[in-house]
Amino acid sequence: MLPFPDTLPDPLIPDADLQVAFDDTMTAAAQPLSTVPFTIVALDEAGGPHGFAGQLGEEFHYSASVLKVAAMYAAFELRKAANDLLAVLQPPEADVFPALSAEFDGEIQSHLVPQLGAMNAIFLMPKYDQIFATQPTGATASVNFTPAFFGSLHDAIGSGKNAGAADCIHKLGYGYLTGVLSAAGFFDPGIDPDAGDGIWLCGDFGNGFPPKKIESVNDGPVAQAMSTNRMARLFTLLFERRLVDPLSSDAMMGLLATAMANGQFFLSLNGSGFATFQTKVGLGPLKTGTQVASEAAILRHISSARPFVAVWQNKPWTGVPSGAPVSQIVSGTLDAFVL
Repeated sequence: MLPFPDTLPDPLIPDADLQVAFDDTMTAAAQPLSTVPFTIVALDEAGGPHGFAGQLGEEFHYSASVLKVAAMYAAFELRKAANDLLAVLQPPEADVFPALSAEFDGEIQSHLVPQLGAMNAIFLMPKYDQIFATQPTGATASVNFTPAFFGSLHDAIGSGKNAGAADCIHKLGYGYLTGVLSAAGFFDPGIDPDAGDGIWLCGDFGNGFPPKKIESVNDGPVAQAMSTNRMARLFTLLFERRLVDPLSSDAMMGLLATAMANGQFFLSLNGSGFATFQTKVGLGPLKTGTQVASEAAILRHISSARPFVAVWQNKPWTGVPSGAPVSQIVSGTLDAFVL
């Protein structure tokens, strides 16, 4: 049994009306944002597909802490895979972690993305006994996150702490992280070990693991990067409760809502006409020294109550007013589309 999911469906289709609303808003904007990738999704609460629009959505950019979402997703996917396996094998509780290692480690190693071919195995494999605690469920054992691991997830997502993210990354391993993103369809590894496309997390925010860097548009080789289209796809599946499974999606939505409650947001700092409910932001320096900001968020347009996903990145940032042009583009697009 593989520790990875099948390729997840792409819930997005181009929406001509939403694209016109976006283009018209960009044309009327006081500050050009020609180098800022955007993907905006008009969520259909009755079910997909969901229309999207934007610009530069396939470009691959350094995006700092937004990529902590990838570690969150991988953790919940591993928990599901572990419990699916345990339901089949039904090992004694004492044999749970050896069974997970015996079944999954070889598969992770054999499905390594080419970017990791030269990396030492100690940085690749999950540490099952540090991620999970066993819990008896009838005749068989299952696993759930340890309080310490879930605390690190909370720190990484809800509070934006690098140390929490690093702890999750160290315990999940680069091999599993990149393997699950590739299997699910969020990362295209290609054949070039120094390139790739989609969602890439292969660094621990400076906390001890050697990073594997691949080429980005805005900052050359980096260890945390994404395209806004792929991240918007992930957030849309999350909204649909189809990311891993409904209960896992609910838990991930809760972590992202905590980020909002803790002030970890950008769009709503300058926004009008919409409210942010779930979000993850990124802020970090390019090699030139320029700080760039990014965000992936689930919003609701206030006057229409219509939900949206908005993902953007590569906006130079010198403080809160730097986000006003981005918020105005999102607000203007939503207003033009729903009115």
